[in-house]
Amino acid sequence: MDFAEAQKEALGCTKCGLCHSRTQVVFGEGPLNAGLFIVGEAPGFNEDSEGKPFMGASGMLLDRLLDALDLGRERVYLTTLVKCRPPGSPPRPPKPSEVSACRPYLVSQLAAVDPKVVVALGDLPSRVLTGRKESASRIRGRAIPLDGRYVFPTLSLQRALYTPADRALLVSDFSRLPELLEAERPSTYETLNVTRSPDAEHVQPGLW
Repeated sequence: MDFAEAQKEALGCTKCGLCHSRTQVVFGEGPLNAGLFIVGEAPGFNEDSEGKPFMGASGMLLDRLLDALDLGRERVYLTTLVKCRPPGSPPRPPKPSEVSACRPYLVSQLAAVDPKVVVALGDLPSRVLTGRKESASRIRGRAIPLDGRYVFPTLSLQRALYTPADRALLVSDFSRLPELLEAERPSTYETLNVTRSPDAEHVQPGLW
């Protein structure tokens, strides 16, 4: 399924029960030649209302992280594992069957964009995109070569919003992305531990 077909199908998708809890499908957005591809778990209330990924407080945090790298969101492809908001307030995590139903759409997005770096935000995206069982906190900050690109697990935006220590870790992880984006595409499947800059563990003054 090519990108246009995937988008058209997703916008009217009824393959799982999430079609009953959504207001609108949040397929994703960004340039199809983006080097950086960011994947969250699922749309929340704000995303469901606006039809765009990473809105509200989480979106503001992501914008600050990208601005610190001199990358605006218009230069990054943004999407989520599932394209419809799960029920609940806050929404419950997507079920495996729901992730599986949406998987062809994510595969089509990755194929069309062909990014060099894929950031997996949180436990479920990290597990789905790396194929590993560990939590994001255990494998965060590692660049894992897969299919000619680097998959980079890190903590979720929601977790970072409410825990300053986790926010500092997320800032540290994002500070390593420019080096990955400048690196050659991987030709091996060994884990690449990107060199940390001396001040990578410190939040930039005034950033938050």
